Amino acid sequence: MMTKAEMAAGLADGRTLIQEEWADFAEIQAINELVAEGLASATRWEWKASYQCERRVITARVLAPQLERAS
Repeated sequence: MMTKAEMAAGLADGRTLIQEEWADFAEIQAINELVAEGLASATRWEWKASYQCERRVITARVLAPQLERAS
């Protein structure tokens, strides 16, 4: 399981997170918090015939120094 700080750091480094519906609840909540804080952007949960489950794509919305303060 990744912590909120680890996810924020990865986003600050320019990584994109693909979160699946069966992710740990704490990870889903952490991303929801980052989105609510304006630090990340997430697509809607989506499912397509080629997917195993619903998923969403998360990216950073702000500069790295602000994301680092989220931890």
